[in-house]
Amino acid sequence: MTHGETILPLARNDRHAGFVSIFWLWAGGNVLLTNFISGSSYALGLGFWPMLVISITGFLLGLAFCSWDSQRSARYGIDEMVSLRPTFGYHGSIYGVVILVGVNFGWVGILASLAGSAMKLVVQDVGSGFAGDYTLYALGVGIVLPLIIIMFSQKAAFHLSKITVPILLAFVVYILVRVVAGGFWTRVVTQPGDGSVSWMGAFEIIFAFTISWFPYLGSWNRFASTERIGFWGTYLGLASTGILFAAVGGMATLATGQIDPAQWSSQLDMGLVALGIIALGTITAVTHLLGSGSMGILSVLPNWNYRWVCLLVTIPSAIFVYVTSLQQIFNLLLIFVGLLAGPYWGIALTDYFFLRKQRIDVRACYEPKGKYRFTGGVNLLALACMVVGMVVWLFLGGWLSGLPALTFPAGEALFEYISATLPSMIVAGALYYVTAKMFFANRTIGDYQPAPTEVRAESADTARTR
Repeated sequence: MTHGETILPLARNDRHAGFVSIFWLWAGGNVLLTNFISGSSYALGLGFWPMLVISITGFLLGLAFCSWDSQRSARYGIDEMVSLRPTFGYHGSIYGVVILVGVNFGWVGILASLAGSAMKLVVQDVGSGFAGDYTLYALGVGIVLPLIIIMFSQKAAFHLSKITVPILLAFVVYILVRVVAGGFWTRVVTQPGDGSVSWMGAFEIIFAFTISWFPYLGSWNRFASTERIGFWGTYLGLASTGILFAAVGGMATLATGQIDPAQWSSQLDMGLVALGIIALGTITAVTHLLGSGSMGILSVLPNWNYRWVCLLVTIPSAIFVYVTSLQQIFNLLLIFVGLLAGPYWGIALTDYFFLRKQRIDVRACYEPKGKYRFTGGVNLLALACMVVGMVVWLFLGGWLSGLPALTFPAGEALFEYISATLPSMIVAGALYYVTAKMFFANRTIGDYQPAPTEVRAESADTARTR
């Protein structure tokens, strides 16, 4: 097993990824059919120009938080889940693993399902098709091929992205040309929004969608050679493809009235081009997701075999291949992310940047009874603040679930001004900052004293040899 397939910290000489590698990695990771759906989900409600404006601003803001978070692993060479231990405790970080695995099951299943239905339609359009073709395409392209790649090596995702992303970007440009030059442009830009989605509703979709990257960042950015490269490679890689795919998906929906990429690609007569986008995009994105999910499980069960873990994190996703409503499962997954992940990572960002001043003890991250033990391995104060943030989210965004018990008229009205996920992150983080200053005033919860760079590097190398 190579260094990249364990949860041990990577020494500086093992962090090989420069800006180009990180950029292509995250550009490839964000080449998602679900990115098309994100733009499509609010295009009909807003119309073209509002859809374009909210896509650009929403993605840039949401991904700024993700890129900010990615610096933690880039600095210390440790996995995302390990890097959460100073904040939530050695065992409290397991909550982050649960979120990672849950989100992973949903995204992989949705992508595989989209691949299956889209490829089936494309093949039928060119005059072919056979019994069981959906299952073959969904499981084969959406799950089996990415699984084989990631089981071979986690680093294979870097090489895959460099090959597939330029091809995929060229394909998306072709879709854009097809919409503009194929007689659809006038309809796209002149069709008014039907009001089914508000500006803040669209922002909530984008923001929750972008921060779903939080659990994945450290699995890959620990390979970054510097923090600056980690930040800008992540930000520009995710943003370039995210904005492009969301905008093109929204335009395709306005042109055809269809949200599902399988449907609008057929109506736009994309043929084999659509087949290429679907296959390459799904394989690339799912490879990234499976790699991160596997490392998350290894952070809790480090003695498990890497390849068996890859298999374990993949199999349950097959359940989502046969869901009846992709739009419904997409919306539920975003609620899951906003409610359960937003406040959690809001506290993590606050703790690392504002309380610890970006200083953590790498060796202690691997010691169950070390300084990050807190109470039984859990920072109860951090979890309490997270619960408060979740309550804020439920008050503002509970109505999105469609459950009357979680619908509060005052919160729903306020949502139209401030949304739900971002406020819940801010409240949870601010509350933790204040209460941590009070309760831990005479106790070292972080590494507040300045530490030379060489000491930090030594800690990482020491932890690697344990």
